[in-house]
Amino acid sequence: MSRPATKWTCAFCGNTIYWDELFTFMKSGVVHYTCFRDKAMKTSKIPPNEMQTVLDLLEKELSRITEYKKVMSSITNEEIKKSLDQIEKDAEKQSGVLTRIAAVNSQIEG
Repeated sequence: MSRPATKWTCAFCGNTIYWDELFTFMKSGVVHYTCFRDKAMKTSKIPPNEMQTVLDLLEKELSRITEYKKVMSSITNEEIKKSLDQIEKDAEKQSGVLTRIAAVNSQIEG
């Protein structure tokens, strides 16, 4: 079975981004979480333990988004589906905030 690919390629490594991978959005494009994490840790302007904390929280938010997307297709109750969709959107907002925090505190643009 082939993995479903997104329409994006990673702005850092140039490889295809798949739906089963963690990824985040930046002004410069979409990036794999692992590429973002590695670059942020290498170029951090804050203590490594603080950057690691931000990145760990980002990973958790991105994982939550993935989980919500997985279960949405199995939910038939519209009220539950609507609530889960809103929770997913909240997780997307939080991941955006955490991505910006890590980017601003490292040498990553965008």
